[in-house]
Amino acid sequence: MKQSATIVLLALLFGACSSTKPPTQKLTQTEASIRQAEQVGAEEYAPLEIREARKKLEQSKDLVEDEKYEEAKRTADQAMVNAELAQIKSLSAKAQKAVYELKQSIQALQDEIQKNINSNQ
Repeated sequence: MKQSATIVLLALLFGACSSTKPPTQKLTQTEASIRQAEQVGAEEYAPLEIREARKKLEQSKDLVEDEKYEEAKRTADQAMVNAELAQIKSLSAKAQKAVYELKQSIQALQDEIQKNINSNQ
């Protein structure tokens, strides 16, 4: 009797810990993060990360349909991290590209200046 009461109590505690509401707001935030990453060029600069973010988001939506809300929230969190990583990688790659192009322009200007100096001597 005491053992069955303990089992019932544990079942109630675990049941209380699990979420009873779908993580709708988390899914919306994750979708927004994925869109932001796409807008800054994730397809080009971070294709693996953005693909993984989309995959995790779809898994999360499937889990919501199965009413596994806690697992859906965790999966959506993972998707959000992947989307944010894709966005950061994309912005970093774009910045590196801009720096490279700026260095090329500076080098071209320096070459032109040197050429003008040499031709005036």
